[in-house]
Amino acid sequence: MTSGEEPGRTPDTRRAHDLDTWVRSLCAFTVASVAAYASYIHQRDFAVQGGADPVSAALWPLSVDGLLLLSTIGLLKQQDELSRRTRWSIRTAFLLGIAVSLAANIAAAPTMQWKPVLVAGWPPVALLLSVELLIHSPDTPPKPAHPTDRPGPQNPSTTQETDLFKKARGIDTRHRERHQRPASAETLRKELHIGATRSRELTAEIRRSIDCGQAYPDQADKHADTGS
Repeated sequence: MTSGEEPGRTPDTRRAHDLDTWVRSLCAFTVASVAAYASYIHQRDFAVQGGADPVSAALWPLSVDGLLLLSTIGLLKQQDELSRRTRWSIRTAFLLGIAVSLAANIAAAPTMQWKPVLVAGWPPVALLLSVELLIHSPDTPPKPAHPTDRPGPQNPSTTQETDLFKKARGIDTRHRERHQRPASAETLRKELHIGATRSRELTAEIRRSIDCGQAYPDQADKHADTGS
């Protein structure tokens, strides 16, 4: 495996993912281009109907489409990198631009019948849907499931018991160094603030670990330092 290559991704998987990304991007660009052209024509006619001069009418659609372009770029960014206020502002600007564009396109329809309204109002709707599809498309292909990749359920009580045993071994180690004898169950009970039954169980577990030849942490460090 080369450096930087993601585990679990074969060359065929990467090629399929790259092809899917190119196809989605090309389709979205085509839809956006057609929608932008049709929307520009309709918005220019709407501006003329609203009393704008030819130059203003030609520039007015750019203010709407420019806002849509900026907000679309913001929507396609990683949302985790943006603050909540920024995400809200981008989403609001995009929806506002779509609303103005849709209203202008519908108002520019020759008649208020369903066919002219559908033809005039479809471009901004198509742009909205294409952006939404790009936003919610997965960036990476799903990795094949593997039994060893699935983390097992974690039991909080087991973790607590393990930590308690480590603390008990540490107390026993210090007690052996200071008093040359193992810590008693009563010592563990007082140090760990646990019940008498649990302290006796810990004492027995420590004895068993010693009998199995498991070294204490400090003893392992000393062996590693001396190279023994």
